[in-house]
Amino acid sequence: MIALVDKSKQMEQFVNFTDHFSHPEELIDKNLLQYEFVIINGNDNGRPLKLPYDIIEKLWEFVEQGGTLYGELINCEDFPTSRLFGFKQDFAVTNRRLEKLVIASDNLYCQKGQLLEWQGPFLTGLPFDTERLIDIGHFKETHQAEEEGEYPGILVKHHGEGKAVFSTFSFLGNQQKWTLRPNWLWNDVVKWLKKDYGLPLKQMVHVIQTSEGTDMGKTIEKGVNWFLQSGILPSEDGSLGVYENVHSIRGNISEDLRPDCHAHTALLFHLYGEYSKNLEWKNMSERLLNYLFDAGYQDDDPHSVTYGFWKWFQSPRSKPDQIFSDDNSWVALVLLYLYRKTGNEEYKKRGLLTAYALLNTQNKNGLRPECIRERELVEKGTSYFRNSTEASMNPHFEAIVHAAFLQAYLVSKDEAFLQAAYKGTLTLLENKQKLKFMYSKTAGYSRFLLSLAQVYSITKDEVIRNGLEEVMDYLSQHQHPLGGVEEADNPDPERYGTEDTGVFRLNHEGIADQLYTNNFLCVNAWEAVKATLNPSFIDFHEKIVQFVASIQISSPRREFEGGWMRSFHLDRGEYFGNNGDTGWGAYVIESGWTNAIILSGLLLKELDQSLLD
Repeated sequence: MIALVDKSKQMEQFVNFTDHFSHPEELIDKNLLQYEFVIINGNDNGRPLKLPYDIIEKLWEFVEQGGTLYGELINCEDFPTSRLFGFKQDFAVTNRRLEKLVIASDNLYCQKGQLLEWQGPFLTGLPFDTERLIDIGHFKETHQAEEEGEYPGILVKHHGEGKAVFSTFSFLGNQQKWTLRPNWLWNDVVKWLKKDYGLPLKQMVHVIQTSEGTDMGKTIEKGVNWFLQSGILPSEDGSLGVYENVHSIRGNISEDLRPDCHAHTALLFHLYGEYSKNLEWKNMSERLLNYLFDAGYQDDDPHSVTYGFWKWFQSPRSKPDQIFSDDNSWVALVLLYLYRKTGNEEYKKRGLLTAYALLNTQNKNGLRPECIRERELVEKGTSYFRNSTEASMNPHFEAIVHAAFLQAYLVSKDEAFLQAAYKGTLTLLENKQKLKFMYSKTAGYSRFLLSLAQVYSITKDEVIRNGLEEVMDYLSQHQHPLGGVEEADNPDPERYGTEDTGVFRLNHEGIADQLYTNNFLCVNAWEAVKATLNPSFIDFHEKIVQFVASIQISSPRREFEGGWMRSFHLDRGEYFGNNGDTGWGAYVIESGWTNAIILSGLLLKELDQSLLD
């Protein structure tokens, strides 16, 4: 027989039990010796449970007589409880941030040094007279670490004929079960605990699964439905904009509003309206952009130094401050593309305002800084940036500017846009050894592909064509058998625990990034196909879209169902990656940058259209 004490009922799906109790006091009149196992969830809304002394006496006798006690997040500040579980709690409960779990000893199912993740509270303290199974520590590595943990995570203490197993963190009672990653390794831990310590545990049912389907029609419908069902739209008709993402750690909607995410989503909704022949989606696209216009995200004051630029986010400042090249360019690109499709003069006016603002701060080599601050424009003026030779040399920022210039050229027929796009793309190609990458070379080249493909499509320049083929060759070398491009060539593996870092550290970790690499390849590799009709490009792109279709999320949680998370472990077929990015972590679902971009790429392919058409 098995007694489960769990007020929250969070453990029921993980534990086989015969008798359920809501409070440990309910055990006082029970003969515990009738049970083989007593399992107690001490997590009371993030607070560790304090056991009464008379219950500790009964549990002590139960263990000494041969029973197995499992306790989780129980207050161990006092001597009786700490001696029962072999863990002395030093401090109040702590919530996990970047800490990871590490397997502390080799066994039949797990290797010492393997790393796991969870989310929620944990206790710090000292073990004694115990066997440490899992520890807690700060590890930069993705899969395996050589160093040991700082604090015990799961430990075992023997008493007489029985034993007490204690978890200092929220494991079986975890209220965010999707955060127990990687799933395959956690299930190996469950097998280990069952085999070596007899715990009556069930295999974990994953909250996040992949669809494993490659029907593009179903993938598109399911992905578009995510926008309607997830809560990402403050208003279903798009009139109040679109939120940025489902947060990587919290798993809830981040209610931030950004122009670039609106542009991506507006592009998707327009394309889906054309694909589905349902005008309401095109109306939703228009409402998203009208929200930006009406809310004052663009500086429309001709006397302002930031005239034409966009705020990065919903900022209380009246003017744009951090003027990121890529974010502004995405808005310009989409507005000008949609003007060409709809004839909406407001799109033309606002898109060209941004395009000329970018052009007026572009240097003679066709490049620019990744970000310009308002005070720099006040102090230095636009001429400083036009005459400067300094530039980001990062395709993440530069390539989308050049693609936006091409849209401006098609709309305005101003040759200055075409020349800036051509010159900038050529400068990057001629200085490949000086290129800078934020997350990986694979991510940077995935972005570079857009400007290369589109500049070649318009100019038919053979130097650009050769550069395009070189970039595609590099990306093809890192295309995994599943079809996704595996992250490679991290420019700074030690950059960990900050914003804007990769979801892998070293090559061959088997990680695919859907925020910065494979998502953009859905669009950018397609543009390369349309520009060249190269059979190898066609094959590369087909594998990409088949891959993203196969990893679309199926989940009972509305925030996840139909979306794509950032980091996917190719070798194990599940969402998992390095958690070192504190801003946009391994499990973020971006409305624009991921879901909308992926779906736009699929739709462009289904419609057999280029963004230049």
